[in-house]
Amino acid sequence: MNPNFAGVVNAWVLALQSTTAPPDQFMMYGLADNSADAAKRVEAELKAAKPGEFVDVEIRFANMMDTTTLHVQPHLWGAWCVVERTLPASEIFGRKA
Repeated sequence: MNPNFAGVVNAWVLALQSTTAPPDQFMMYGLADNSADAAKRVEAELKAAKPGEFVDVEIRFANMMDTTTLHVQPHLWGAWCVVERTLPASEIFGRKA
């Protein structure tokens, strides 16, 4: 939870945009390790990947306890970024607002 705003969670996410997607459409994946250090590590690995290489990113889907590995080839995406987002806790934990 964000101590400054009740009912709000800060989450680090990997945002991927297809080469054919409109500018406002991204797929968002929450990083399993929700920390600035993990976000920096994932971003560095994505930047360093060469064409044809996969980067394994540990993610957590909303409303699920388990993590999974997303295998990403960054050069095949139109855009990608690692960003911290502010989300309602209900969106993360599956409760209605």
